[in-house]
Order: sequence, then C-alpha cells, then structure tokens
Amino acid sequence: MSPTDSLWLSTLSAGDRQELTTLPQAELLPTPDVLVVGAGIVGLATAYYLAEQGAKVQVIEAESIAAGASGTNAGGVWPNDQGPAHGPGFQDLAFMSRDLWGRLSLRPGFELDWRVNGFLNVNPERFRPSAAEVATTYQNQGYTVHAVDSEQVARLEPQLRPGLAAGLHYPSEAHLHPVKAALSFARAIRARGSRIACGVSAVAGTCEGNRLTAVETSGGRCTPRFVVSATGWTTAWMAPFAGALPPLRPVGGQLLASAPQPPVLKGTVAGDYLILQLRTGEIVTGGTLRESADLAPDPELTKKIAAAARDLIPALRHVEFNRVWCGLRSATPDGLPVIDRLPTVGNLFLASGHFRNGVLLAPATGKLLSEWIHQDTQPAELVPFGADRFPARA
Repeated sequence: MSPTDSLWLSTLSAGDRQELTTLPQAELLPTPDVLVVGAGIVGLATAYYLAEQGAKVQVIEAESIAAGASGTNAGGVWPNDQGPAHGPGFQDLAFMSRDLWGRLSLRPGFELDWRVNGFLNVNPERFRPSAAEVATTYQNQGYTVHAVDSEQVARLEPQLRPGLAAGLHYPSEAHLHPVKAALSFARAIRARGSRIACGVSAVAGTCEGNRLTAVETSGGRCTPRFVVSATGWTTAWMAPFAGALPPLRPVGGQLLASAPQPPVLKGTVAGDYLILQLRTGEIVTGGTLRESADLAPDPELTKKIAAAARDLIPALRHVEFNRVWCGLRSATPDGLPVIDRLPTVGNLFLASGHFRNGVLLAPATGKLLSEWIHQDTQPAELVPFGADRFPARA
C-alpha cells in the first residue's frame, strides 16, 4: 500500500476515481486572467470563485487534483474547536468559510458528503481547570460550545467507555469528503470555461518592474494578468523574483481507517486522537503532528492510535485498522496561513500555510482572494494573514 493511499480515494465511486486519475488534459490558456498554481482544495476554491466572477482561469498542478494534504486529511470543518487557539482573525475567516461550505453543499454538482454532526472533546487536557470554565470562556469569545457532564457525554455518544467525567460539545461542527469537495470544485471550474491541467508544474517566471509578466511551465508558457500560488511549502519556482518569502515547512500527520462497521459514532470525538465514522461505515482515527516530510507510516504510532480508539470505544476492541496513510501539511511558525499579495510582485498572490485547516478555510480563502483580485482592494478579513508578520527570509 502506498503511504499516500488515503481512505478518501477508496471511498470514491468508480466514475469519480476515474475522473480524478484521468482528468482530461486541455491545452494551456496562453493568456488567462489568472493562473492558479496548485490544485489542492485552496487553489481549486480560489479558481472556482474567480471563475464565478467571470475570470478566465488556468489551474496547473504538478501531480493530480487533491494529491497532497487535500487528499489525506480528516475532512473536518471544525471552526469552534480550532478557533480559540488562533484569535479573532482566524475566527472570522473560519466562520465565514464554514457557512460557505454549507451553501456550496446545496448547489447542484457539489457532492460533498456534507454533515453537520457535531464534535465532542473528552480529552481533559483540552478543558482545564474544568469544562464549565473553558466553555464559558469560549462562549464569551463568540464560539458555540457547551460543557457536558458524564451523563450527557453518554447520551451524545453512547458507545464511549463509561466513566468519562466531562467534555466540550460543539454542536455545529461539520464534516465532508475532501476529495469529493475537490472534484466538485474542479467540475464547476471547467463548467465555467476555465481549465485545469494536471501533471504541469511552474518552472520559472519573468518580471518587468514589479509585475510577473510570464510563467514558464512544463506544459508551455502563460502570460496571465495575475498569479495565485497555492502550492503549500513548495515555492522554489518563485524564489528568484519574489524576494523574501514567508517561512513555510511541511508537517506530517498519520491517519488510520477500518473497514465499514455498524453504526458506532454520531459525530466526531476527540480523545487522545480524533475519531469519526463515515457515512459508509469506516472508522477513521489519528491526526498526529510530526516535524518531518517523511510519508512513511510509523508502525508503533499505528499501534498506539488503534489502541487509543479501542480504549475509548470498547465496541472497537476487535476491529482492525488495516488502512494507514500519511499526509503533509504546509505550516507557518504561528499555525496560521499566509493569504497576501507579495510586496515585490504586485500581481502575485500567495495562499499557503493553512496547516490543519486547509479544508476548513478553503472557501473563504478563495472567495476573499477572488474579491481582492477583482476589486484591487484587500478584504479586511485577510489583513491578519499578511506575509509581513514574519521576519524577512530570503
């Protein structure tokens, strides 16, 4: 099994899988309004909202759609659980994005497996000194969360082991199938007359003054009006002309999945690790952090994650987690993305470093970037995500 052989690929229909792996190759648009480099969920969302505004967009991707973190993550849309650690700027973007996902799920052609099924955290390390005090603090910051006692935990998730004293319940958290979401964006982009070319990478750029006038790709030359780079930490192609770039690095994560099981969980649960059940029955667990670009699963960590799932949910004691995969997230030092126009190149935008929240933040990132490009005015919501918050790094 390939280390990047995630569950999401195996749970696609045969038609979706074929579309993902054999996306028709179109000749590159020579003069697109916008060239988007990277067909992960952030790049695709950006291209979608640009195309919705009438822009002629060319997306290029060195591998295939959702080949990186977008195809190996847990699929969580969890703004209330993630938000308190990141501050009000993240909160605004995350809530906007969660609402956009909900609206997209109602549009024809957007098959997302969208579920607003809640999130229950029973890890006491996340609610010290008490669940009630933490919940009150988060509520005062505008988050939707409730402290729950042992009886309420058992009612919310009856299959959890008895004796869990308390928890935090986030009733409005949601979940989706990230690869189906990426495919939905891709179909909508192409339906609006824009193009996606997989197996094509950016090689070099030509600048005149403070503008990028041409991009040499492995599939030909493009002369776009604007360029959006959404390639995670791989920004080497921009280095000769972009000046100091934000510090971006890969951070690994590992997930496990079982074969389909009878109903066990209603929503997502966080103990030592995340654990959730898909509509198709598979149990998914994990969500680790490793400062490495290694995509090989750690066998000892696999055993540890599986044991934690079986301890938290006794009904899983005989369940095997036979599928294991790893993914790499693009991260900045503060865990927040960079969504900004580079100061040295006035028509080059960077959308990278979304870390654990690429799926969550993708629609808002794409919509606000499209508005910035269309109106030539930075949206207020993107000010906290400027590249200038980091010391210059060549």
